[in-house]
Amino acid sequence: MAQNTEWDYLIVGQGLAGSLLAWVLRRRGRRVLVLDDDHRSAASVAAAGLVNPLAGLRFSRPAGVEAWLEAATALYDDLGGRFGQRYFHAVPMVRLFRSPEQVRFWERRSGEPAAAALLGERFAPGASGQPVHAPFGGFHQRATGYLDVPRLLADLRVAFARDDGYRRTAVDYTDIEVRGDTAHWQGLRARTLVFCEGHRVQANPWFGWLPLQPDRGEILTFATSDPMPNRIVNGAHWLIPLVDGRYRVGATHDHRHTDLGVTAAGRRQVLAGLSELLGRTPQIEVTGQLAGVRPGTLDRSPFLGRHPNAPAIALFNGFGARGSLTVPWYAERFADHLEHGAPLPAEADLARHA
Repeated sequence: MAQNTEWDYLIVGQGLAGSLLAWVLRRRGRRVLVLDDDHRSAASVAAAGLVNPLAGLRFSRPAGVEAWLEAATALYDDLGGRFGQRYFHAVPMVRLFRSPEQVRFWERRSGEPAAAALLGERFAPGASGQPVHAPFGGFHQRATGYLDVPRLLADLRVAFARDDGYRRTAVDYTDIEVRGDTAHWQGLRARTLVFCEGHRVQANPWFGWLPLQPDRGEILTFATSDPMPNRIVNGAHWLIPLVDGRYRVGATHDHRHTDLGVTAAGRRQVLAGLSELLGRTPQIEVTGQLAGVRPGTLDRSPFLGRHPNAPAIALFNGFGARGSLTVPWYAERFADHLEHGAPLPAEADLARHA
């Protein structure tokens, strides 16, 4: 069977950003081909998939968080129904105060009507109801959970490949040509080529000038018969109870390196973080250790848009640790922009750095 050479979109990278954007565009009837190097540089395969709408030490509530949650729930439910899987797991979260100052941040946030729906009951030190170490107390948080990113990406890859919409290949930048209003790669032509390649964008000749802030992290998966929380725990580190009875804990942060090999130092750091969360050193069996590089940005907002001088080349990138929560909403907005020229969200428009 002859291969299709005409496409609406070529998408480089089958991480969470590239996969969900491809799905949204395909759902709109567009011809989409995803090009991926078997996740050799994707952070998504090592992602915790944590969905946490109140981020950081100050429990910041982003302005668009309700829309993000609604879009994520709708898309993950739709995908789960189509593939007969459950990808998003809603699990309440226990937030541990790390200092007396954080208690004051919570008090300010609890007085905001918009944040009230996300804030559960505050608890005193040692009174969380979970086997954790909470010397400053904490609070229960709503609208949290985790996305099974590896399973979702694997199922989407199969779906794309079934329609000849996926090719396992590395993309060399020198093989890409822009001819007028179309992009060309190895005999294929598309209206738009979209890069969704994570931290590798730093070497991209079209978008390498953007201020990416890569964040390398390592996480562990383990099994244990020791008493463990049945909720997500979030303090200096985080702990997620998985549906298969195991647990995931992380993560390290390293802005200086982008290699993907796991390290003994990373393992020690994560295990120390687990002991700090629990207030004890549990007996566990580590069943997995992964490393990935989160494509963060200096202003913590993603990069969306067409290249200012080559509009057939576009970028959908920079989602950092919030990708599981934010990518579904931004994928719809970016599809509107690509298809109809709709304005991009100002905070994510890469023109802010042009």
